[in-house]
Amino acid sequence: MRFRWLIVLFSVLNVLVCSSAAEAARLLRWRFDGNQNRLEFTTDQGVQPQAQLIPDPTRVVIDLPGIVLGRPTQTQRYRGVIREIRVGQFNNRTTRIVIELVPGYTLDPNQVKFRGISPSRWTVDLPEPQKISPSSSLPPTQRTSQPTANSSQRRSSSRLERQNRQSRQRQSQNTASNSTTRLESFEVSRNGFFIRTSGRQPENIEVERSRNRRHIDIELEDTTISSNLSEQDVEVNRYGVSQVRFEQIEKSPPVVRIRMNVERDSPDWDAIFNSELGLVILPRAPISSLEDSVNKPNSQGSSNSASRLRTRPIANNRVSQLATIESVQLGNNGTQLLIRSNQRVRATNQWNRSANAFQITIPSARLSDKFVGPQLNANSPLAGVRVLQQDPKTVVVLVQPSTDTQIRELNQVSDQLLALQLQQRQARRTLPPTSSIPVPLPEQNTPPSNTLPRVPNSRIVVMLDPGHGGKDPGAIGIGGLREKDVVLPISLEVASLLEQQGIQAVLTRSDDRFISLAGRVQMAERARSDLFVSIHANAISASRPDVNGLETYYHQLGRELAQTVHKSVLGSVEIGDRRVRQARFYVLRNTSMPSILVETGFVTGYQDAPKLRQPGHRSLMARAIAQGILQYIRRNY
Repeated sequence: MRFRWLIVLFSVLNVLVCSSAAEAARLLRWRFDGNQNRLEFTTDQGVQPQAQLIPDPTRVVIDLPGIVLGRPTQTQRYRGVIREIRVGQFNNRTTRIVIELVPGYTLDPNQVKFRGISPSRWTVDLPEPQKISPSSSLPPTQRTSQPTANSSQRRSSSRLERQNRQSRQRQSQNTASNSTTRLESFEVSRNGFFIRTSGRQPENIEVERSRNRRHIDIELEDTTISSNLSEQDVEVNRYGVSQVRFEQIEKSPPVVRIRMNVERDSPDWDAIFNSELGLVILPRAPISSLEDSVNKPNSQGSSNSASRLRTRPIANNRVSQLATIESVQLGNNGTQLLIRSNQRVRATNQWNRSANAFQITIPSARLSDKFVGPQLNANSPLAGVRVLQQDPKTVVVLVQPSTDTQIRELNQVSDQLLALQLQQRQARRTLPPTSSIPVPLPEQNTPPSNTLPRVPNSRIVVMLDPGHGGKDPGAIGIGGLREKDVVLPISLEVASLLEQQGIQAVLTRSDDRFISLAGRVQMAERARSDLFVSIHANAISASRPDVNGLETYYHQLGRELAQTVHKSVLGSVEIGDRRVRQARFYVLRNTSMPSILVETGFVTGYQDAPKLRQPGHRSLMARAIAQGILQYIRRNY
């Protein structure tokens, strides 16, 4: 009885968590196009941004009232006059985006152009930054208080301006070697694996584990594979990993997938990029707990094939011995920068000229998955703080003081707490007034027409396949949301919409019953279907509610159909884009007609799950899928 009450209580808590997540509007995605100086961002509900220009250094500050970020502050650095973009939680109801220029540059706030494509989709076009003339610099008394810093700042600005021009010239040449990452070789280390790379640092690394926990996929965008690794299976048989496979799953833009075949009870793995080593892959468990598999013979009885691979240690300390840096925050009314860890840490410090920042180096440490960074504003004593994992066992904190703040000593307050002392050089001067940036109301787009495209050929047969059913519930997500309960109403509505346009729609199931994969394929073949569309809902580990979005799969004949349906859904439904992908699902590789599998969202995602519960959202999804199918038929039949 007690256990039953615990289940009921857990279910109630799940419902409360889901309701809370559904009520808070979130920032779904953002990107910055350096070639066009354009920022784009999308929220899951309408928002009216507020913006201002703050000097010293110049920052475009964009506040999104009512929007919750739901993750740690993100910082993306760039080469050129635009130094970095930070996205963080300004307060409990406002997400803030900060576009920061290098010192010595500014831009005209009246030329910053906001455009609300819809209440939830916005673009921000920035004018070309202009170099600040000497006459507009600080007053002489303030300018001469640090002559060395200001002169080096001017030299740095001139050099950055020249580098920016050269960078744009290189971009215009579009050399593939500089614009992509290339995976060169794979090696086993004492702490995990690492992959040597060439070219630039990969911008986006995604790590996901399969539902059956049998493999872990690492996907890298703008990445290619050398001939040494291309389409190769590397036998490892170490640390619970039997095999690693490298695949070029997309060519334009290039995307690489590294698939690790693992034991079901093995730990999850992380992938991080290190400028010296390349891509470092580490388990989320002490290596000592995995060493049982180091000398395990393979199925042929031979010794571990990993011994044939060159081994190089990445770190002497095991993961379990690394301190975890939990937060870096301002304290004591802005007079200290406090660095907290979960166990004893020691640090060294120095002035980093190349970064123009005070550098704190913490060995034998790693950043927490829930790391909390400082919240800075126009009156903060610091112009910027960067926290990065320099290598698998070293954390670096780069601190940039504002013009009237002096960095003092770094103190060891306790074994788990470091405090960097901050002191004002003089009475804080009043900052120049910030400049308001006008933001128009979003465009009032005409609601999409309810009229679906007509097709000239009404003899087309489309087989619709609602995934799972009966004894097979499919994925089970937040609050017990079942995949089979999501995909059946979507499929029924897609069938109804197609039939209204004269298309013959056949369903593999129209109620809650189990049908084998082979049975679904046989039904499609017997009906002489022209197209096969399988409709599913996605899932991942319960520890990754941050993974959300639309995926569409094809095997061979269905690529154009997949792209058309995928584009139709993205154009009609507020959902993240996880791309069109090629896969060898049974129902795709065993059907003779163009076939696709649509993953309509993640039942485990904090953004997707509440929407998939809503009949209105499912109707939007059904209409978008039907529209994509009809568009494909019009072009091809």
